[in-house]
Amino acid sequence: MSGSNPEKVVRSAVPVPDLSVIDAALRADLMRLKEAVQKVRPADLGRDLSRRSVQEGCRLLEACNDRHAAAMLRAAHPAVAANILAECNAVLAARVFALLPTDQQVAVFDAMQPAARGHIEGILSPDDKTKIDQIRSYDKNAVARLMTPQIWRADQNATVGEALAQLRAEQHTIEVAQNCYITENGKLVGVVPLRLIAITEPSLGVSAIMTHNPIALDEETHRDDASEIMQAHDFLSLPVIDKTGQLVGAIRVDDLLDIALEKVSAGILNQGAVTGKAAARLPYFQTSLLSVVRNRITWLVLLFVAETATGTVLRYFENELAKVVALSFFIPLLIGTGGNAGSQTVSTIIRALALGEVRLRDFLRVLRKEVGAGVLLGVMLACIAFGRALLWGVGTDLAACVAITIIVVCIWANTVGALIPLAAQRMGIDPTVVSGPLITTLVDASGLFIYLSIAHVMIAQLH
Repeated sequence: MSGSNPEKVVRSAVPVPDLSVIDAALRADLMRLKEAVQKVRPADLGRDLSRRSVQEGCRLLEACNDRHAAAMLRAAHPAVAANILAECNAVLAARVFALLPTDQQVAVFDAMQPAARGHIEGILSPDDKTKIDQIRSYDKNAVARLMTPQIWRADQNATVGEALAQLRAEQHTIEVAQNCYITENGKLVGVVPLRLIAITEPSLGVSAIMTHNPIALDEETHRDDASEIMQAHDFLSLPVIDKTGQLVGAIRVDDLLDIALEKVSAGILNQGAVTGKAAARLPYFQTSLLSVVRNRITWLVLLFVAETATGTVLRYFENELAKVVALSFFIPLLIGTGGNAGSQTVSTIIRALALGEVRLRDFLRVLRKEVGAGVLLGVMLACIAFGRALLWGVGTDLAACVAITIIVVCIWANTVGALIPLAAQRMGIDPTVVSGPLITTLVDASGLFIYLSIAHVMIAQLH
């Protein structure tokens, strides 16, 4: 039955193409490989590079024309592209590298070893090398690291026709053409979207249709702040200016989308008790075995130590468990319910914090809401648990004990799940690090203590 529900099927975000023609051609000669790459989209080839060897990547690069190869590497992870460019023919590598967008060039250079970087730098023009070095000098979180200097700009005295003529003349070098940025002596004074220029009389001056004093980013603006601005105003690109107001470049919405996806990946890994920021930087097959172990061991050790608290609780109540063996029947049910409730709350609060729907000063409102949710959820689950316990043939006192424990554990799990992400945010810790496994471990031990404490009070045989 589960197979009939498409929502339960694990799907790739991007449809997986059939690359069997490439697999077969890689085992043949170069001519056949050249024919095969023409039948496949460059982006599909690029996304597949992370699971192929560097030697196969070099062969694919040689089989493509330069623009096809650049499009392929643009779709690949920068570390993958860096490894391939470092190993292939230097002249070919330089030609393909020159066709990559500036932000991709910077990302590839960052991923290269110094020796491999010199492999490319020796053939680059001095202007291109200076441009890349300047961008790489900024802080890693600054928007200047994502921007491209190759933008569509026009003087404020130009006409619409002249602006369009400039776009045609520089079509192979301009990388950001969603908007035409209007300057006066190099300083940004306005912006005109491409769609407006396209329908305006060519003889009209651009100053007559431009938006004056547009929103612009300083070079050192944090990329997270840039994402919020772009999302709030639905911009396709944003200009970047230096401290004197000179226009130095622009960033596109897709550049920030890549950063957002990287953050999401890190958050997902953190929720699974993996050191996400390091692990999210590389594709799965590009991460070494030692890195995999290093990214996972810290949290596994912490969770292992924390889980020993459950054993301590069981030892403390061993006499009660020996007297009423049926108590142990419900331990997995109760601690599992508490862990699940806590994980749901953690995920909800982290999402609300990320979207700005919850602030630290809202903790009392959050607490009231989650406690209320815990009460309602607990009561509903308690009714089910009471009936289930009776069906197992235990006494009404134990069934009532299980039902009451469910209510208390749900309230407690929701409280812990709500407050810990807020506390982490307050202390400057990434809330996603407070992962589901950690919450589950904490609620396991405390939920077990709650259960056996309530049983000690309610069940007559334990008095």
